[in-house]
Amino acid sequence: MGKLGKKCVFLLLCICYVFLSCTHTSLGAISSKESVIAAPGDDAILPCRFTAADSQNITNLIINWQHQDKVVHSFYLGKDQLERQGQAYRERTHLFMKEVLKGNASLALKDVRPHHDGEYTCDVTHERGATKHNVQLTVAGKILERNDTAVHYNCDNVVVTMSSSKGFPEPTVSWNPPVGTSITTTELDTNGRYIVRSNLTLILNTTETVAAKMKLKEFSQDIIREITLHPQPSMIWTLPLLAFMTLFV
Repeated sequence: MGKLGKKCVFLLLCICYVFLSCTHTSLGAISSKESVIAAPGDDAILPCRFTAADSQNITNLIINWQHQDKVVHSFYLGKDQLERQGQAYRERTHLFMKEVLKGNASLALKDVRPHHDGEYTCDVTHERGATKHNVQLTVAGKILERNDTAVHYNCDNVVVTMSSSKGFPEPTVSWNPPVGTSITTTELDTNGRYIVRSNLTLILNTTETVAAKMKLKEFSQDIIREITLHPQPSMIWTLPLLAFMTLFV
């Protein structure tokens, strides 16, 4: 079949879809919304089910997945039709072909990326009517919870470092009490998840307890690391010694 013939068939199927959507809403039409969460680099399954006829002919089945104005996956005439598939989804999607005739039009999306975040629409036209299903895909990943806190004593100050990995989107970091100077740096790993390092530099004259809080609001995830710092003998003598030496300059 030439390109012109395929275009004509596609337009005809679209007309059939609109007709069935308007005239058969009582025959198995379903409108619902589900939520799916997947971290960058993970695979996701976007659910979509419809009421299939017992003798559903696969050539009379149209499945179209959309993300905003982009075609994510199309299936009609008994096979995948991916000529209009958006570039962001090339070689990333597939239907579960053994399940399609059972009423399962769910879509597998491989190697999720941040730009895949958003609402997806699954439109199915079948012999019993039409089905529309919305799925909200949220691209987010929990912070890996482990005790990555380090303390480094210098001659005149102490540096406390808190680090984390795997979180997405970027977590926020705060220190309590707000003493000293804090610097937070971030980078992305190979999957697009955040590696976060936050350094707190302070001068210790007395014992001090500080807490670092890393927050990822998408999961209401708070990781708090508390540490008690004791001034080293060299630090206790450094400031008085510097003041004493200044008198002779």
